Formats: sequence, C-alpha cells, structure tokens
Amino acid sequence: MMYHVRLLKGLRHPYMNANSLVKAEQITGFWWKMVLLAVLTLILSAVTAYFGIGNEILSKQINNLTNTEFEAAKIFFALGQILWAMFAALFVITVPSILFWTVSDIEWKKYIVVQQYVLGIFLLEKLITAILTITMGLPEISNPFSLGVIGQLFTTNNIVLQFLAEITLFKIWAIVLQYKYVKILSHKTPQMTALIVIGLNVIILIAAVFLNIMQLEKLL
Repeated sequence: MMYHVRLLKGLRHPYMNANSLVKAEQITGFWWKMVLLAVLTLILSAVTAYFGIGNEILSKQINNLTNTEFEAAKIFFALGQILWAMFAALFVITVPSILFWTVSDIEWKKYIVVQQYVLGIFLLEKLITAILTITMGLPEISNPFSLGVIGQLFTTNNIVLQFLAEITLFKIWAIVLQYKYVKILSHKTPQMTALIVIGLNVIILIAAVFLNIMQLEKLL
C-alpha cells in the first residue's frame, strides 16, 4: 500500500490517515514535504527577524552602541534567530519521532511523517502570532491563543506567566494530533499513549519556559 504525505489532509483527518499510514509499504512525497517545511520555516523566521520580533533584549542596548554597531548587531541577531528556528524545526521533526519509534515496532519514517504534521501546526501558529505582533504590537505573553492572557488576570509571577503563555490552542491541537497518530501506529493502550505523548510535551514545555525566562544579559 502506498501513502502520500499531504499536510492539510493529515491535519484534517488524523484517524483515517493514521490507519493508512500504519499499513503503508511505501511513502511518497516525504522529502518534498521536508523541503517545503524547511523553506517555510526559513521564510517565517526571516520575516519575524526583519520586523524585530523577539529582539527586545537587543533593543535595550541601543543607547550603548553606535549606529554601525547596532545595525551589525541586528544582522547577527537576525541570523541567530533564523538558525535557531531551523534548529527548533529539526528538533520537532526528529526528537519526538525517535521517542515514539523506540516504544513501538513501526519504522521511524512514519513517525517523522506525524511530526511533519505537527511542525505544520507550529508554523501556522508562528504565522498568525507574527501577524498579530506586527499589526497589534502584542507581546508573546499576551498571545490571545494562549493561557497567558488569562494568567495575567490572576498573577504577575513571570515564571507562571511564561509557562501559561507556552500553553496555546495550537500546541494542544498538536498534542491531540500526536495522540491520535501514535495510538494507532504504536498499538499502545489509550492510557499509555497519553502518558508518552503528554509526558514528552510537558518536558519540552518546561525546557521552552526555561529558555524564555533566561536573561541573556547575565550570560554576556
């Protein structure tokens, strides 16, 4: 049986696609979708870097640098953002798929397909939040798709707010999608599948919060 990777179809019909994927003997469109996702990641990260999204730390140094130094710093900072985005995309594709692969007897490539769908969700989230940031000036912690907005009504603790800001509707969508695919591909019980998928995402969430609350100035 042949399975063709279609990003939109994979997001809309996870159960149907998972059943087709588990039976597939050959997967087509795999590398083309990898290239497409890499290009989209590159473009989105370049656009956000161009508009200065995420360079608040650099902006604080504007009074300590000459115009030439500041412009050079912006270029290096933008390149760093692009490289980090590419690394993050590679992480999303490989690390979860390796974990899922180790707890089942299905070939690794099929779990990479699942993570391609997950990366597609994250890129959609990045696009929408970038548009909101550019047009409305909303900081990440005030993302209307996250719990950060609600959290600001109850606390001013930066760690708690950063944690809540990382919990978005898109990430919940990605977790549910992973659960649906992994349950069918791995043949695990619903409880074990939930433990594996949620456990992995909680660890990644904690790591993301830690990276967000680090003050780069203290490392320089």
